[in-house]
Amino acid sequence: MYKNTYRYLVFVILFAIYSCKGEQEYFLQKEGKKIFYDVFFQDKENKKNNYKQSYYFLPREGDTIPVLKNDGEIVFYAQEKEGIFKKNVNQFILSKLEKEKTNYNLLIAFPISKNLEWESNDKTTLQMKVGYDRVFNTDLPFKLKNKIVETNETIKIKGKKIKNCIKIESYGKTSYNPGPPLGNINIEIFSTSWFAKGLGLVRYQREENSDSETMGKIIYEKTMLIDD
Repeated sequence: MYKNTYRYLVFVILFAIYSCKGEQEYFLQKEGKKIFYDVFFQDKENKKNNYKQSYYFLPREGDTIPVLKNDGEIVFYAQEKEGIFKKNVNQFILSKLEKEKTNYNLLIAFPISKNLEWESNDKTTLQMKVGYDRVFNTDLPFKLKNKIVETNETIKIKGKKIKNCIKIESYGKTSYNPGPPLGNINIEIFSTSWFAKGLGLVRYQREENSDSETMGKIIYEKTMLIDD
């Protein structure tokens, strides 16, 4: 009986280690690595813009990797027991001081499985335009509901097949009342993310829709440039 129990415990431990390792593979952890994305953006006036975005992975700090973006911003990606988190500088400092447990942006929740759901905090990026020259960033906080809908999806990036991708669909909504003469403005956010083993985030699509002409709708898409 003890022998069977021992074998069972060994199996459970090995399975847990293997599963954890498999989950970590969806988080790019190579120090000194630089990755690039093609980005497409369409604003509320349907003006389209294409540009490139780069991420440079700085030396690791424990379970966290700082990443320098081409616009000068530094973000932190942390591997924790709940999943993979994205933190800004302030959230990273607070977590180091152990003053606050933040889930500002839980990118992937663990354990990875189809139909797994979780919530994360997010903000709108729509702009409100009043008159000809008055433009305001909304930055409205809302809860983003995320769900893993596929764990082995194959996608194509410029003809190259990327297999075994995790596909995450997300939805959120909020509202804003700027006051007379405008009434309540409703906003809905839809996004889809694809993560691949050994690469991390390979594709991301996001739409923010409002029911007001002052805000309109925006579309944001980015796709990783895959090395041949």
